[in-house]
Amino acid sequence: MKGTRLRAPSSDGGLLATPPLDQAASLVDANVARASSWDHDFQGRPASWLRGLVRRQAVEEARLFLKSLGIEPTAPTDAEDGNLDGLVVTGHQPELFHPGVWVKNFAAAGIAARAGTSALNLIIDDDIPKSASIRVPHREDGRLALRRIEFDRWEGEAPYEDLPVRDEAVFASFGDRVRDGLGGLIADPLIDHFWPELARYSESGLTLGLRMAAARRRIEASWGVSNLEVPFSRLCQTEGFHWFTSHLLAELPRFQVIHNQALWEYRRLYGIRSKNHPVSALKAEGDWLEAPFWVWRAGRPRRRPLMVRQDGPTMLLKIAEELEPFLELPLAPGREACCAVERLMELSATDVRLRTRALTTTMFSRFLLSDLFIHGIGGAKYDELGDVVASRFFGASPPSFLTLSLTSWLGLPESPASVEGLFALEREIRGLEYNPDRHLPQSATVEEQDLVAEKRRIIAENPVDPRERRDRFRKIRSINERLHPLVADRIQLLREERVRMVHELDENRTARSREYSLVLHSHARLRQVMLGIANPLLQPAAEAVES
Repeated sequence: MKGTRLRAPSSDGGLLATPPLDQAASLVDANVARASSWDHDFQGRPASWLRGLVRRQAVEEARLFLKSLGIEPTAPTDAEDGNLDGLVVTGHQPELFHPGVWVKNFAAAGIAARAGTSALNLIIDDDIPKSASIRVPHREDGRLALRRIEFDRWEGEAPYEDLPVRDEAVFASFGDRVRDGLGGLIADPLIDHFWPELARYSESGLTLGLRMAAARRRIEASWGVSNLEVPFSRLCQTEGFHWFTSHLLAELPRFQVIHNQALWEYRRLYGIRSKNHPVSALKAEGDWLEAPFWVWRAGRPRRRPLMVRQDGPTMLLKIAEELEPFLELPLAPGREACCAVERLMELSATDVRLRTRALTTTMFSRFLLSDLFIHGIGGAKYDELGDVVASRFFGASPPSFLTLSLTSWLGLPESPASVEGLFALEREIRGLEYNPDRHLPQSATVEEQDLVAEKRRIIAENPVDPRERRDRFRKIRSINERLHPLVADRIQLLREERVRMVHELDENRTARSREYSLVLHSHARLRQVMLGIANPLLQPAAEAVES
């Protein structure tokens, strides 16, 4: 395991692409070649068969989902014949994320077009939202400040999949309240286009997250980008996903050893002491082993670890902290999983939700679904660990992925203050405090000039004996204190200037944050930035069609 350092770009418009975007097509080719020679056995089904099944089902689910939103999907090449030329995949939680996350969707579209494949965005709706509000900048007493504006009433943690809009009035008024909160700081905020799109779904019964995803997808289409789109929860109910799940469950003792060993190595490499970072170790409680999946019940949307116990040729599954198993599977190491897959398929008709965790989400997506997966910085860090786990478990090198992030500022007003200016100011203050003799006014008295001469004489002595050196230090400090009144007014002015400059630098940091939600950004500017990423990638494909 090798440590990697990924840092978000610090300048406006800065793009992190590792490897560079112009190498994306070669990554697709290399991953396709790698997959063609990967012959892993998934409890009776080869990887080549399972990849085909997973991809066909993902595309079909994406098309059905988009149609349910009133959006006509663009069919992938030969999708009607059951064949796919490939998929470039990315994904994120259905939240009001910042442009550094959104850029992945535009890059995916461009890379897919250039490679002659299709782009698919995964709506990761089995994750938990962090809040029901966003930070909005505004002017307060002439200074730039932040306030939180709620888009819904917060009632505790629940996965996006089971999270309705709690307060329709609060949700509907969010666009107006954000616009009022901005107070004209942004002339054409995207929310003016985004929130009216959400209004289409006010009577749809869609969850909060899917309304967000639908509005975002409509904005993308209006800009000329029409990726396939599917909630990951829908993929977790497909046959292909359950073959993947069955294999991990059947080999859980081996998977758990590999996972926990790789996690220990990762923490040692980065000096991490937390038992929860980047993920928790998989536990054993007697005969029950923790599996790399979340599970919960509809109506009680609190995610719990999936616990598994092997009983000879069968396997029991239960939700952590519950006493009774919710499912018995005819599954064991080396046993064909056809019957187990059938039993898992029946879960969708019950109140039990069986979903992946972060590492298994990308393991499924990269090994079985995509020809190229596009990560953000956080996902790439997770998969530094995930790659070690997957390579040891599958006995194969993992597919390469692309790490992509963008820094885009809101374009808020800034002051001319700079960190370099602050350092220069602090040096000047220190110079006055420790060397007032170098800054005496012309009106200095003879006595004060004599103090300066005495200080220079004491400095020149440079004694070796420690006691004499301490005595010299005390004398110099005493002289400085006697001279301080001559520069006190100037020190005070500089300190006041420093306070002002620190406030201005804080405002500049507020202005330059890359974390602001996409809905706060200028519609025109953000469209230009995003299409500036997608179009250079799309252009070669367009030229090929014309020729």
